Amino acid sequence: MNLEHYNTIVTDTVTPVNSPESEPIKNLAYYNKKIASALPAKYFERNPARLFYGFMFLGLNAILILAVLNLNLHWSLKILAGFLIGQFNAGLAFVTHETLHGSIVKNKYAQDIIGFFAFAPFLMSPTYWRFWHNRLHHGNTQYILKDPDAFPTLSVYRQSKFMQRLYDWTPGANTIRSYFYFFFWFSFQSFLNQIYMRFGNKMWAEMKHTQVSIEFGLQLLMMGSLIYFAGVSNFAYLILIPFAIQNYTVMSYISTNHNISPLTKVNDPLLNSLTVTTNSLCDFFHMNFGYHVEHHIFPRMSGAYTKKVHEELKKQFPDTYQYMKKSEALKLLYSSARIYKNSTTLINPKTLQTYRTLPVPTQG
Repeated sequence: MNLEHYNTIVTDTVTPVNSPESEPIKNLAYYNKKIASALPAKYFERNPARLFYGFMFLGLNAILILAVLNLNLHWSLKILAGFLIGQFNAGLAFVTHETLHGSIVKNKYAQDIIGFFAFAPFLMSPTYWRFWHNRLHHGNTQYILKDPDAFPTLSVYRQSKFMQRLYDWTPGANTIRSYFYFFFWFSFQSFLNQIYMRFGNKMWAEMKHTQVSIEFGLQLLMMGSLIYFAGVSNFAYLILIPFAIQNYTVMSYISTNHNISPLTKVNDPLLNSLTVTTNSLCDFFHMNFGYHVEHHIFPRMSGAYTKKVHEELKKQFPDTYQYMKKSEALKLLYSSARIYKNSTTLINPKTLQTYRTLPVPTQG
């Protein structure tokens, strides 16, 4: 991919996504109906076999933690163990993601129990996640001030001291610290929201705050216990390295799935979302999470079938369906800014250099 084309400075005359001159915008129901008719009925059934991933990740992590605590391992092996624990914690987050969408088990209490333990390494209440991700994000994808995952416009940035302080940490800010963003942001954002931002903010008013507080508090106790048993000597191997790796793994998908896409008023996943492809090993351990346009069209579908949806989207929407290699999406993310000048233009608020958002031609 030639990134120079997408980094060209643009002017205020860029056509907004939702203007009459734009290509007609579809909504979720349109794609759902078009694609569903071409897929087998079994793709829309719950897939409890996906729980295998959760048991596998939990079992492997238990073995690794016990090995670090009880065996006299070389420091290099402890670093490797920390890396793997972080990967498996990320895998647990992907299991929870499918579970809380209802694609694995039907019973809500069972979903909450799975989500509580699997999200504990991230200190993420399942009730909070269900409201944040399922309701706010999926219901308002890339809709400014309604989607908590969408970056703000320039006018919002100028009014927000928090965003002004945060900007140098974000991908594309051209600072050294921006390369650390993936290693902490997923947990930091959820932690900040759960202890402070959700209170007094209308966006979070209908969330079950008491339940969130109880779940979050119990997760704090769980992770506090792990820190205690890890001790100072193993803190880096069992806490710090896994924390960084699990956050990087999850955020490297979330950021590329949405943060180089335009803002939209109509929830059109072929405009406001991007599928990123990677190797088969990552697809297996990350449960096909990169197939994100597919997930937004069918949020309750098991990730086991999203590659099939991917092929169908390529057939039916060859000119508008957007996907690219994850490595290319990361390059594009770090070669553009994160603040929106308008729906289809990103701007660095300090230098005022502007960049095009997606769409870009599809990549094989």
